[in-house]
Amino acid sequence: MRPIHLRVLVVDDDEEDFLILRDLLADFPAGQFTLDWVPTLQQGIVALRAASYDVYLVDYLLGPDNGLDLVRLAVAEGSAHRPVIMLTGQGNDEVDREALDAGAADYLIKGNIDGEKLARSLRYAAERARQVGELDEARQRYQKLFNRNPFPAWVYDTQTLRFVAVNDAMVANYGYSRDELAMMTIADIRSPAEADRLREYLSGRGGHDGFAGVWQHLRKDGGTLWVEVTSHSLVLDGRPCRQVIANDISARRTAEERLLLLERAVESSINGIVITDPRQPDNPIVYVNPAFEEMTGYPAAEAVGKNCRFLQDEATSEAEVDIMRAALREQRDCNVIVSNRRKDGSHFWNHLFISPVLDEHGQLVNYVGVQNDLTERHRVEAELAYTASHDAVTGLQRFPVLEATLGDLLAEEGSEVSVLFIDIDHFHAINESMGHLIGDEALEVLAARIGPEVGGRGFLSRFAGDEFVAIAPGVDSAGAMDMARRVRTAVAQPIEGDGYKLFLTASIGISRSPEHGDSGMELLRRAEAAMTRAKRQGRDSICEFSATQMQELEDRLVLGARLREAIARDELSLHYQPQLAATDLRITGFEALVRWTSPDLGPVPPGRFIPIAESLGLMPEVGLWVLNEACRQLRAWRDQGRDGFTVAVNFSAQQLQRPDIVEQVREALARHGVPATMLEIELTESSLMENVERVQGRLAELKALGVSLSLDDFGTGYSSLSYLREFSLDKLKIDRSFVRDLPESTDDAVIARTIVAMAHQLRMRVAAEGVENEAQAGFLRQIGCDELQGFHFGRPVPADEIDRKFPRD
Repeated sequence: MRPIHLRVLVVDDDEEDFLILRDLLADFPAGQFTLDWVPTLQQGIVALRAASYDVYLVDYLLGPDNGLDLVRLAVAEGSAHRPVIMLTGQGNDEVDREALDAGAADYLIKGNIDGEKLARSLRYAAERARQVGELDEARQRYQKLFNRNPFPAWVYDTQTLRFVAVNDAMVANYGYSRDELAMMTIADIRSPAEADRLREYLSGRGGHDGFAGVWQHLRKDGGTLWVEVTSHSLVLDGRPCRQVIANDISARRTAEERLLLLERAVESSINGIVITDPRQPDNPIVYVNPAFEEMTGYPAAEAVGKNCRFLQDEATSEAEVDIMRAALREQRDCNVIVSNRRKDGSHFWNHLFISPVLDEHGQLVNYVGVQNDLTERHRVEAELAYTASHDAVTGLQRFPVLEATLGDLLAEEGSEVSVLFIDIDHFHAINESMGHLIGDEALEVLAARIGPEVGGRGFLSRFAGDEFVAIAPGVDSAGAMDMARRVRTAVAQPIEGDGYKLFLTASIGISRSPEHGDSGMELLRRAEAAMTRAKRQGRDSICEFSATQMQELEDRLVLGARLREAIARDELSLHYQPQLAATDLRITGFEALVRWTSPDLGPVPPGRFIPIAESLGLMPEVGLWVLNEACRQLRAWRDQGRDGFTVAVNFSAQQLQRPDIVEQVREALARHGVPATMLEIELTESSLMENVERVQGRLAELKALGVSLSLDDFGTGYSSLSYLREFSLDKLKIDRSFVRDLPESTDDAVIARTIVAMAHQLRMRVAAEGVENEAQAGFLRQIGCDELQGFHFGRPVPADEIDRKFPRD
């Protein structure tokens, strides 16, 4: 073996010792050792850090310093491969131990060494330092490879399962710091679901090297990793360990799961899916899903290899085919509707979506087609179109369709067109008493009867509910009236069904162009207004639109718009008319009557705006304002110490039908702190007869609140004794039409006596309204009438003018 040349530095404050050492080595072959000398510890430290020498001979005592400091520095700064040998003048076991404990490579006594011993010690120290250095370098290379491995890696103790070492990739991928991982075991990065699997693996194959399976690991943030694990055994610091390398396959697994999901989605899709290969001649089908097979009737084996056009038939639009061909030629998306034939020859409409599929280089590799069977949708759309334009019960076209026809007729110069608005009288009673099925049967029969009388079904439509509209082109006034009479006669014929026989009548209104308007909607509104007048004339009659009705319609348009804003603008007010006991003329209450003063129109009479409010459905809103204002005034009078009377407010039929009317009364009484016994609600006969069962329930709830109920205008409507018994009424008010000619009119006197007697028998009070003279008052008092009301005792006046008529205790 070739001798190794060693560079040696002697650190000794005595130069003679250096010279002795140099002479001891002089007997050895030249060139094996080169000795240099420095006298101070500081110079030795500088040389050590410069790594200028292979071995350092250091005297134990260096003046005020200790040579062991150089030993400790060499160890502390990782200079174990640069050995330090301690020299001392006298042997001492304690110094010997101290030197070796500090990390000295050897310990020599100056007086006991010779050249061979010194050379051997230097060579041994240098060789050992070389081996330690090589081992350290190997360890560092391994550590660098371990830490820089792109895959997460760790070493764990097989007995405690604790992490012994972890690399940078693990720290980065799992989110834990090295200090946190040092306190954890390999079980801590597993999901709880895999705890049993881990225990089973460690007790079985845990000691085998190589692939260890796919595992689900947990990050610090709770996220999951899917990893492929390989491991092998090793011994580290004398303990059995295993090194693990984890390959994160989360992205690959997600892609595989997504691919599987897409495959399942395609297989289970209700839409037919077909894939073709344009790289092959004639772009053949290479895949079809089960929905395609079901939709077309062709199994996959018969469809694959063919071009998709084998499904098409002659009904396909050429324009759609051109769109599809252009999209295929230009390699872009398109959607077309084509006519296809199933295997059994049946036809279906196919909404086809086509998309190209490109590879990573942008080259076309496939076309994907998605099929949607539109056959049922086309059928439903046709039915919906018919339903949208025709009435489901009668089969007649709806009015918007007829209106378009009417518009075309009116557009012709010099045209003369009549419009008939036909309303079946009291038809709602059939629906309520016999049910809507019988009602629909009756409407179907009526449509079949009326159609021929107006020139055919094309001139007739069902407008709404029990209302029909007919148009009669080229018919003058006399002809329209004659047509209406024929319709009226047709409706009047009995309708017989299974167990029932109906006798119906019709109220018909007529308008005509150009006298009554030149648009369809104008003629419709005016025919409807004429029909309403026919109903007021007693029903089962015909009425042609008139100039008077024209004014009424104008009122409805002008006043209706202003009336909607009247409440918000505080334009309404209440006037109060006194009600007196017939015997002593003591005031028993007041009737609250609504008044309207418009800034633009001035005072508007109730007889003018109340019918408009009813026709526009505004009475619930107006009535609620009256109710709250009356309760507010009652509260004001009570605060003045006035009591012992009632205030009556009128409820319309619309108001009584509201589901929240009882709650509105309760809230008004509570809001103003008014006893319910001071409030009287006046109802009309017609309002009681709209949905009788519902009204009975409403009145019972109102009575439960404590308010009293009175029936206004008795004798002018139904005047049925049966409903007087069914409704819990407290008072009847004789209509002014029976009071006006008293006591001279014998008939009116009989009616008045009868009403009083009947009401008393039913335990109800009787009031007479419209009393204008003493003769009327005296007669009514004589026949037992309980209360009197009319101009003879006082006109309706605002609340602040009623004080002089108000009783004071």
